[in-house]
This record gives sequence, structure tokens and C-alpha cells, in this order.
Amino acid sequence: MVMIWITYVLAIFVPPGSPPRPDFHPDEGLAKLSTFCKKCNAVKPPRAHHCRMCKTCVLRMDHHCPWTNNCVGHRNLPHFMRFLACAVWGLSSLLITLCGRIADLWASRHRPMLDSMITVAELTATLVMTPLTLLVWFSLVLLLIRTLWSLCVNTTMIESWERERVEGQIRKGRLPSDTGEFPYDLGSPLDNLRECLGPFLSWFNPFSEPDGDGMHFRMIEEADLDMPWPPADPDEIPVHNYSDLSQAPSTSSARAIVMERHISTQTPFFDERMSRATSSGDQHDQQYGWDSSDSGPDEGSSAEEYWRKDKWQSWEGERLEDFGVDTEAEVYSSTVAEEDKEEDIPLGVIKRKLATNCNRDA
Repeated sequence: MVMIWITYVLAIFVPPGSPPRPDFHPDEGLAKLSTFCKKCNAVKPPRAHHCRMCKTCVLRMDHHCPWTNNCVGHRNLPHFMRFLACAVWGLSSLLITLCGRIADLWASRHRPMLDSMITVAELTATLVMTPLTLLVWFSLVLLLIRTLWSLCVNTTMIESWERERVEGQIRKGRLPSDTGEFPYDLGSPLDNLRECLGPFLSWFNPFSEPDGDGMHFRMIEEADLDMPWPPADPDEIPVHNYSDLSQAPSTSSARAIVMERHISTQTPFFDERMSRATSSGDQHDQQYGWDSSDSGPDEGSSAEEYWRKDKWQSWEGERLEDFGVDTEAEVYSSTVAEEDKEEDIPLGVIKRKLATNCNRDA
């Protein structure tokens, strides 16, 4: 019981870790793997996301936990895992005790209540607490198993969601088939656990935190060191006028490196995708680059809308916002208000408009 409370308090009050603000000046290598946060108006390190509840970017964000009212991220992930393990252990002991008491009550069901020393209050509490304890225990066991599985492959809950989305985009031809593998899975479950939780012996220290700064991570040899993960669809790549940025030169150049790398690598494939759709003669494919025989999008919707980060759902029905991520900080809308700059329109939208205008003129 003491360990449950210690780990729970630490999971609540230990911050998950955030990028240094406002003086975050990533080196060139880190800048290539970083993205840009619209809410913080600053470069966001790899694996970080902007939490809509905490109102800040969180390093290696896993999810925002309602049980602790805190984000689970780089610094407090070991505390959260120890809390889950201790809570499951404690609830298992309580459940065994309650089930044993129910067995005793059932065995003495024919005895008079006065002789068996059974009170109505005890009987009521036992019958009410047992299913409630079972429900909470089952929920925590599922969460513990899911989190452990993610740690064994060195992914967060958000990255598991993103991997499923990227695989779907590759199958539908919206991303190249040679899109880089997930770069942080080191192969060995033990190595991945050490990378996430720290050295083995520190797992049992309730006050230990993982190694590293939450911005630099070990990667597989096949990883693309010049491209952030997950790879961006052209529908999500904004075109910016870097000369208008009112930021520090290092931050501006880092943002330029991120966006220009996206554009240079994804534009050729997007042009090829548009060419295939045009030659097929299918108006739906020509406009959206989508296989009309697929049942993915709802009727009347487009592939662009279906695959957007704030729209897409996993096979479990989860959206990105369900993990606490502020989608407005990461998603660039295909419809831009009149007062917005043209440079904020995603690259894919601009190219589709140009293609439509050319076809109309022809």
C-alpha cells in the first residue's frame, strides 16, 4: 500500500519533461529529426508532442493520463510504470482476499447469521467491492500489458497509432513503399526497456528516472538521419516563407531544414501519385489520389480528410486527440481563412489546385 501511494504521488507530481524554452537551439542533426509546433511557435524535438491539457510540448509523450492528471513522458514514464505494477499487485491481493471471503460466506450460508458472525454491512460491502475491484483490476492489467508491449518495441502509445496510420498510407499508395522503418526499435526487448526505463537495477528504485535528455535517442542503422518520423504526407506539408519568420536565426534555420527536407523528399512522389491518378481517368482518384474501390473514407469525404492526423482513427477507434495531443499544433488544414497567408496552405493542396486549373485551361 505504501509503494502504491509513493509511486502514485511521483506519477502525479514529477513533470514529464519539456523542451527548453525559449532558448532551444538544436544542432543540425537534431534539427533534421525535429518538427515544428504551431502553438509554441518553436522547433519540437523528435518524439515530442504538444499536450492540449498541459499546454506545452512534452518530451517523448506517451499519453495524457486522466488517472494522474499529468502527461506520461520521458521523465515520469518509470514512475507511471511502477505505479501500474504496484496497483495491479495490490488489487490482485485485494481481489484474492475478497474472493476468499465470498467463499467463506457461501460455505456458511446455511448457518444462522448470529452464529456465523456475519453482518449485513460486511455482506453488502463484500458484494459491492468485489465487482468494482475486478473492473479496476482488469482495466489496469490491460493498460499495463499494452504499455509493456509498447516499451518492448520502444514505441509510445502515440507512435503505435502513428505506425498503424503510416502502414495504411503505404498500402494505399499515399506514401512511398520504401518509407523508412520505425527508427527507434532496437530489436531486443531488453535493450528497448533499458532505453525507456533506464538501467535494469534502477527499475526497482521508486525515485529513479531514465537516462538521456529526452531529445536524443539511439536509432537503428537503417534509420534516415535526415528525416523526421513519421514521414509527412504532402497534404500536411506547409509551404512557408522563411524570410518572414520573426524568430531567432537558429530556430528559423532549424524550421527551414525540417520543412525543406519534407518538401524535397515527398514532392517527387506526390507528383508521381497525381500523374497516376490523372492517367486513370477517375475523377475521384484525380482529385484525391484515392483508390475508389476502398471503403476507408465515409461517403462524400476525401482521402485527404480521411488520412489527416486529426481525422484518422485506428482499428480500435482511437484518434490522436484521445492521447491528449493538441492536433491544432501539428495539423495544417487544407482550408485556409482569407486572412491567413498563402504559405500556410499544405503543399499537396497547392499542387492539386494547380493541376485543376491547368486541366480547366486545357
